[in-house]
Amino acid sequence: MRTALRTELAIGRRLLLQAASMAGAASLPAWAAPAADEALAFAAHSFSDAIRALGGVPKASAQIALELPQLAENGALVPITVTSALPGTREILIVVDGNPQPLAVRFTIPEGTEPFVATRIRLAQSGTVYAAVRTAEGLYATARTVQVTVGGCA
Repeated sequence: MRTALRTELAIGRRLLLQAASMAGAASLPAWAAPAADEALAFAAHSFSDAIRALGGVPKASAQIALELPQLAENGALVPITVTSALPGTREILIVVDGNPQPLAVRFTIPEGTEPFVATRIRLAQSGTVYAAVRTAEGLYATARTVQVTVGGCA
């Protein structure tokens, strides 16, 4: 029962995100439409497929601050914060190499707001966590490694 409910909630969340992104993309001029395929990125089962769906390999940036513990005793609840100093930040994405579905979350940053997010993510195993930031100029990222004692993805 719980597994079925979680699956329904996950599917519902993805459909809602897909519909919202399509509605937002429809209001953009053709030259500003993102090259990323969000539905494909969330459905990806490998890190390389998720990155490809997000628009390709991001450029490294020191203007993105990614904070998470170096050692996570429980991979089910790992706190993470991301702050961007890049001008014109539109999106903040968290991608986890080693998770069954690498794209953990996508935040849309409205114009005029501070590009800062804080959440908790699940980590299946030790690996690298990437914070990607999309601006008008492209996709930028930074990364940190984390050791997980007990994995959080079942």
